[in-house]
Amino acid sequence: MTLLSPHAMITSEEPSEISANEPDYVRWLDDLWAERLLVARDRKADLSVGILLWPTFPMMSLTGIVEPLRHAADFADNSRPLHCRWSIMGAPGHAAVASCGIRVHADAPYINPTDFDYVVVIGGLLPHLRAAPSKHRDYLRVAASAGVPVIGVCTGAFILAQEGLLAGRKACVHPFHAEDFRIAFPRLAFSTRDDFLIENGRITVPGGVSILSLMTELIRTHCGPDRAAKAVHQLSLSEQKHMSAFDHGRATIFRRTEDSRIQRAVVLIESRKGRDASPEQVASLVGLSPRQFARLFQDNIGMTPKRFIVETRLRYGRFLVENSTLPMTAIAFEIGFSDSAHFATAFRKKYGKPPRSFR
Repeated sequence: MTLLSPHAMITSEEPSEISANEPDYVRWLDDLWAERLLVARDRKADLSVGILLWPTFPMMSLTGIVEPLRHAADFADNSRPLHCRWSIMGAPGHAAVASCGIRVHADAPYINPTDFDYVVVIGGLLPHLRAAPSKHRDYLRVAASAGVPVIGVCTGAFILAQEGLLAGRKACVHPFHAEDFRIAFPRLAFSTRDDFLIENGRITVPGGVSILSLMTELIRTHCGPDRAAKAVHQLSLSEQKHMSAFDHGRATIFRRTEDSRIQRAVVLIESRKGRDASPEQVASLVGLSPRQFARLFQDNIGMTPKRFIVETRLRYGRFLVENSTLPMTAIAFEIGFSDSAHFATAFRKKYGKPPRSFR
C-alpha cells in the first residue's frame, strides 16, 4: 500500500531498523503522521498555545516553548503552524524586552483564551514582575476562570501565586528562586526537584531545559508520540542520548520495537488517545490478523493490545481530570468508557485513588 505525503511517496513497509541518528528518521516520523492525516476527522491545530511575556523574560524560555511546537507542527523543517499554533499576545505595538535586551513584539491581540489549549506566562527578573501591562494579569485571571490551563514558566510561578492561582497546589520553582518564593508565599508548597508539575489546571516549570521536557509531554499528549519524537530528535544530540537534558523514552516508546507494524500500532493508539481503537481495528490497519497482532504486541511491548489501549485512555483521562473542568461523566465518555462508574473503577485500579482525588 502506498500513501502520498506532502514531500514524497511512502510505503507502509518502511524499513523498521531506521536508527534515530540517521537523516531519514525525521522523514520516517513525518510519514507516520501523513498516514494519520489521511483519516483525520478535522484539520484544526492539535495544540494551540497563547503566550504572555513579562518584562525581562528569559529568551530561552520563549524558544523552549516555540521551537518544539515548530518542529511538531509541520513536515520536515518547513515551520508552518499547521498542527501546532502559538501566539504572543499584547496590545497593538506592544513589545517585551528580554533579559538579554532583545525586543519581542506581540503578534496577536488578547485572543479569547478558550481558543487556546494553554495560556503561558513567562516571568521576568523578580524586581520587574509588577511592571507588566495590567491587561496581562487581567487576561490571565480570565483564562483561569474560563478553565483554560495556565502555565507559569520560570518566575511565572510567582505571577500565578500573586494572582491567587496556585492556592491548594504545589509549584515547581528553580532552586535559585526557592528562598524568594518561600519568603513571598510562605503558605504555598513548592518543589525544586521536578522538571515540571501539573496540578489541577496549573502547570509550573522552572525554566531552562526543563521546558523541553514539559513541551515533549504536551506534544505527546495532544499530537501523538511521533510528533513528540520528532521534536526531541530535532532539539537534541540523539547519538548521545545519555547526555540529553530531557527524556527521550517517554516520547519514543514506539521505537522500543523493531517491528514497523507494532510501531505504527502504538502511534495509532496513542494518537487517538485510546479512543475508537479496538485491537481488531488496529490489527487490520497494520495488516495483521488479530491473533498475530496480539502475539507480536505482547512480545514487543510487554502487554496485550487491550491493556495498552486501556492504559492510554486512563493516562489521557488523568490529564483531563487534572487540567480541565469537565465533569467525570464527560471525561469517561471522552476517553471511551460507557459510564463514569467503569471509568472510576479502572482509574482507581491504575492509580490507587479515585479520579476526584486528583482535582
